[in-house]
Amino acid sequence: MSRTRPLLAAVALITACGDNLDGGPGLLPDGPGRYDSPADFDRVAAGCVRGALAGFDPEGIYHFQVDYGDGFVGTGAARLDQLGSWQFGGAVAGGDATRAWADDHDLFLYRELDEGRSRSLLICDRTDAELRGAYAYCTEEECFLAEVTGTRVERMREAAASELTLIAEHADASWGPGITVNVRVDGDLAYLARYQDGLRIVDISTPTAPVDVGHGPCEHPADNEIYNDVKLVASGGRRYALIGSNRVGVVVWDVTAPAVPVIVAHFGTADLGEGANVHTLFVDGGRAYLANLRSGLEIWDLGNPAQPVKLGGFGLRGAPEGAFLHDLYVEGARAYLNYWNGGMAIVDVSVPATPRLVGTFVGYGEESSHSSWVTTVGGRRIAAHGDEQWGSHLRLVDVTEGSGGFLSQVGEWETRPEVSAHNIMAVGSEIFIAHYQDGVRIVDIVDPAAPRTTAWFNTWPGYDRRYGHSFFEGAVGIDLDPSRGRIYVADSHRGLLILAR
Repeated sequence: MSRTRPLLAAVALITACGDNLDGGPGLLPDGPGRYDSPADFDRVAAGCVRGALAGFDPEGIYHFQVDYGDGFVGTGAARLDQLGSWQFGGAVAGGDATRAWADDHDLFLYRELDEGRSRSLLICDRTDAELRGAYAYCTEEECFLAEVTGTRVERMREAAASELTLIAEHADASWGPGITVNVRVDGDLAYLARYQDGLRIVDISTPTAPVDVGHGPCEHPADNEIYNDVKLVASGGRRYALIGSNRVGVVVWDVTAPAVPVIVAHFGTADLGEGANVHTLFVDGGRAYLANLRSGLEIWDLGNPAQPVKLGGFGLRGAPEGAFLHDLYVEGARAYLNYWNGGMAIVDVSVPATPRLVGTFVGYGEESSHSSWVTTVGGRRIAAHGDEQWGSHLRLVDVTEGSGGFLSQVGEWETRPEVSAHNIMAVGSEIFIAHYQDGVRIVDIVDPAAPRTTAWFNTWPGYDRRYGHSFFEGAVGIDLDPSRGRIYVADSHRGLLILAR
C-alpha cells in the first residue's frame, strides 16, 4: 500500500480534550483523553480529511497495518457494527470495543483493557478502497502512535466454491471456548487442536455425520494455555497425539482408546522458569522436531513416545532481533525452518546432535516466515513458502541443492494483500492452502513460474458479528486424505470441515 505522508512518531502520554467534529445527533461524547475519542488525535499528523467518509457504509470487518515509524510494523483487525440510529459497537485489538463511532469524518473504535492499557483505531481518510488514519497503543505510563493503512474485508467476488464440495461441518455444542486451529486425521478419526479447549477427537467413519468421541482438556486454563498444533504417531501398538502447548511444550496424549485419552508425557525445553512454548511440531522418521518459541529447533527421539529423548537442537546465528522459529517442514536429512522476522532456513539434521545450516531464503521483502512444504516438480525440489502478515502470500522457492537456482524464488501467487495464507501442504504439483478469510485454495504449480488456482472453497461468511476480533480468522489448519479425495479443514469459528473433490 502506498504511503503519502510521514509516519507518526511514538510520543509520551498526554491528556487531550476537545469537542467532537460536527456529525449526527448521537455524537460520541469526549472522554478524559488517552485517545478514547477521535478529538484526542492530532488530525493534521494523522492526515485526516474532513468528509472523507461521506457516502461510505462503515459497517464491516477491517484489516489494517500499523506502522510506528521505528521499523516495527504490525497487523490488526477490527469490526464496526451499526446498532441503531447513531449507535455503534464493534471489536478492536482482539475484543469488544468499549466505545465506537462513525460519521462522515471518522470511523473510531476504542478498547479499554486492564492495568491502564488501551487500544484506539481512527480511520479518517480514504482513497478508493484504501483507508488511512492513526492507531494508539497505550500503557499506564505512555501512549505510542502509529500510522494506519487498511481496507474493509469482504468475501471475494467469485463463486462460493469451485471443484470442492462440503461433506460435513462439525462443532459440538459441548466444546468450550477457543478457536479450532489444526487437524490431523488417521483412518476414521480426526484430532483437533483448539485454543483453551484442548484436544478434540471426532469419529468421521460416517463423513457426513461426524461425532465427538473424546476430549483432552488443557491442563492450565487459568494460565491461558492453548493447544496450537497436533501431530500423530504410532508405536508399540499404541497411538499418540502430540500437542503443541504454549505452557508445557509438547503434551503426549495416549489416544489408543479415543474415548478416554490419557496424558503420558510432556517434553520440550523450558526457559527461565517460563515453561516450554512449542508453537508447532513435525514428526518424521520416528523423531519429533519442535518449533520452540524460546529455544528454537529441538529434535527428540520417539522410540517410546511416553519417554521421549532429546537428541539435539539448533539456533539460527545472526538472526534479526525478535526472530523466532515459528513452523517447520522436515523430510529425511533436511529441516526447512520458518523464522518469523528471519526468513526460511534449510538445516541438515542427519546428525541430530550437530545440525548444520545449509542455506537461507531471506531478503525477499516480507519475512514473517510462517509455513512451508517441499515437493518435487519437473525434477526440481520446490518449497511452497508463505509468510503470515499483510501482503503475505505463496512464494515458490527452488531448494534443489547443488543447482544454480538454489534458494531463488521462481514464482509467486496471492489472492489479495489484506488476507494472509496460513498452513500449507503439497502433493506433487498441487499446493493446498488454508488461507484464513479466503478459505481453502488449491494451486497447481506444474509450471512454478505460472501457478494457477484450480479449486477453492470459501469457509468465511463475510461480515458477521462473531468475527472481526483477529486478522487470523477463517481456514487455519489443513490435512489431506488423497486416497479418499478428502480435505480436512480446521476453521477458527466453524470447527471441522470435511471437503471432497
